[in-house]
Amino acid sequence: MSEPQRIAGRPPHVAIVGRQNVGKSTLLNRLLGAREAIAHESPGVTRDRLEVEVSWRGRRFVAIDTGGYVRRATRIESLVAEQVERALAQADLVLLVVDAVTGPQLEDLDLARRLRGAEVPVVLVANKVDSEIQELEVSRLYSLGLGEPMAVSAVHGRGSGDLLDRIVDLLPEAPEGDIDPAEERAFAIVGRPNVGKSSLFNRIVGEERAVVSPVAGTTRDAVDSLVVWDDTPLRFVDTAGFRKPSRAESLEYYGFTRAVKAIERSHVACLVIDASEGVTTEDRKIAARVADLGRGLVVVANKWDLVEEDRDRRFREIRERVEVFPGVTVLRTSAHTGVGVGRVVPALLEVHGEWTKRVGTAKVNEVLLAAQSETPPPRGTGRVKYATQIAAGPPRFVLFTTGRIPTTYARFLENRLRKAFGFRGAPIRLIFRRRKRRGSR
Repeated sequence: MSEPQRIAGRPPHVAIVGRQNVGKSTLLNRLLGAREAIAHESPGVTRDRLEVEVSWRGRRFVAIDTGGYVRRATRIESLVAEQVERALAQADLVLLVVDAVTGPQLEDLDLARRLRGAEVPVVLVANKVDSEIQELEVSRLYSLGLGEPMAVSAVHGRGSGDLLDRIVDLLPEAPEGDIDPAEERAFAIVGRPNVGKSSLFNRIVGEERAVVSPVAGTTRDAVDSLVVWDDTPLRFVDTAGFRKPSRAESLEYYGFTRAVKAIERSHVACLVIDASEGVTTEDRKIAARVADLGRGLVVVANKWDLVEEDRDRRFREIRERVEVFPGVTVLRTSAHTGVGVGRVVPALLEVHGEWTKRVGTAKVNEVLLAAQSETPPPRGTGRVKYATQIAAGPPRFVLFTTGRIPTTYARFLENRLRKAFGFRGAPIRLIFRRRKRRGSR
């Protein structure tokens, strides 16, 4: 089995650290110019470390948003603290974000003491300086011993351009052999809360990359990791538990929307289900959402080690209930023991190849002509006169017809295309266009 390797020519990394509720996620969104991280007034919203790419003055860097530092950490908060340490270990520059209005707190002093010995540049960011009045409070932050604070307002954008200039000036030189984003193959890891997505994610990327906890709903943001697999750059996105919330303003709502966006920017979705529970209605809804968005699909029946009785029947039931389109691959894994995890990436890559497959026009028409000769369309309906593939990712075909094509016959034609060309694990889009008769207006 191939092993993932870290990309050597990665862009510089900028870690954003600080205590809870100082505006780190809001600052990340301001630097990025979009709402990528979940920003909410409740403390402790960010738990995993979120990585997004930022461009400024022709330079690219990866900004890493981390969970809030807490002195007396609970079990989950201690896991968050480990993620902060990992982010610091890989950072080329650190932004320590503090609240200029409240002034230095004990957590700020702890972090400043830790960062004064850092081997990389550290920029002290005084956030929530919304007007000239708040600027008077910034001088109190010199006591942290990290030099001159940079006053910004992440909410209003005040000072954000100056901060980006400072970041770019302090970044190391751009690496050689940087990965072209167009070469990446993107995979979203989706599923209900607490089915083992983060554990599987960590197994795949080869490190403790996402916070893993038995408490449902630990991951709230989508967390990216870029690795090389047989010289191919792969981007994995671990998402929050996919559960549609009842309230539009809840934290679960933001996690839900991020999960949907993660599917949209992926090529293939890896749907993780709890094999010990079987396929739930929510699992089927997620699979249907992936199909609706036109993404490839691989289903991972995780926690297979917990299935003790009638395993063959359970596997058949899983296959039948999650096959939203023909040919969906279903794998049995245990992220806890590692059994079966080695088959996940090859399966994702195989489906990606099917999702991006293109077929020549002559072959498409040959297959459809033969299909209609063997099984003619129902009397009183149209026939396909000509067809061509117009796009891939997902595969899309335009079929020019003499009349209406019934849904059942369209499904028959799709199955014949799949039988001839594969497209395993990828949805197919058939677009029917009725040809006008000559002389008609």
